[in-house]
Amino acid sequence: MAAHVEKCRSSIEKFLVKYPAVDELVGKASNATKVSKVNLIMGVIAFTAVWLAIGYGAPFLCDFIGFVFPAYLSFKAVESADTRDDTQWLTYWIVYSYFGILEFFGDYLLFWIPFYSLIKCAFLLWMVNYEGASLIYSRFIRPFLKQKQGMIDEVVDRVEDVADQLDDYVQDDKED
Repeated sequence: MAAHVEKCRSSIEKFLVKYPAVDELVGKASNATKVSKVNLIMGVIAFTAVWLAIGYGAPFLCDFIGFVFPAYLSFKAVESADTRDDTQWLTYWIVYSYFGILEFFGDYLLFWIPFYSLIKCAFLLWMVNYEGASLIYSRFIRPFLKQKQGMIDEVVDRVEDVADQLDDYVQDDKED
């Protein structure tokens, strides 16, 4: 158990090095509470895990965690000169959108899985922190899209044609 806790501490410290903005925020909270940054984060993780497992509004909290933190990191990536992080976050959002579609259609089944919000949140955090999004993208989504790319492009072209026709119709209607 002690080895597992030490591994968690090490993982948190690496996370804080990787995301200085989070480190700064946690540092302020640590100074205000006089609790070490790592212990503070472990406490927040434990509280959040319990809330996701049994708390009211767990699906909202999970979606908030899986959306707001990555959205902020995406903003930081767009603002940075390095393009590697742009690719990481574009990949995350592609996988996130496919996951959202699958979840929408499987909602009635997923609802019955105990601790689903906790499992989903762990999955989303794995995609953020451990480059799980790149793994899912390269193994599943990319091959599927490569195979169906021609067909998808045809559908997109047809939709654009219909949109252009609709726009022409609306413009003609406005002129009359």
